This record gives sequence, C-alpha cells and structure tokens, in this order.
Amino acid sequence: MPQRHSKNNDDLAFFTYDEKRKRGYGTQREHLGKDSIKPFDACCLCLMPFIDPLFGHKGHVFCKECIREFLLAQKKDIKRFKTVA
Repeated sequence: MPQRHSKNNDDLAFFTYDEKRKRGYGTQREHLGKDSIKPFDACCLCLMPFIDPLFGHKGHVFCKECIREFLLAQKKDIKRFKTVA
C-alpha cells in the first residue's frame, strides 16, 4: 500500500523546488545598474582607480597610500581602546 504524504510537509533538511519558489528564493526584485558595482580597477577603500596597487592575501586590491592610512588608523584605535580598558 502506498504511503500518503502530507501536502505541507516542510520538515526536510533542505528546501524543495516548490518551497524555494513560494518564498521567492533566487528572485531578483530590482535591476542593479553600473554605478552599484565596483569597477575592477578600483581600490576597495577609496573606490578610485589604483595608485601604486597592493594586493591582499584574499585578492582584495588597495592603493598603497589608502591601505597604509587605514592600518595606521586601526593601530591608533587599538592603542586607544587598550588604554581605556
């Protein structure tokens, strides 16, 4: 005798196609324009074209001056928080 399955059986460890479709999974609600995507040749910090580029170990690219200023500012913040605590 075949087993009867519940129509609302959603206790699986994964989403079925129908559950994804009902929840809107993977749908794009609005089109992103060119100005919402960072250009390939732009620094991750200043978003301007590279000046003397440096690469991070995860593939991020920064201007040498931008990353130097950012790291120095972080170092100052760490010192300030250590003196407060």
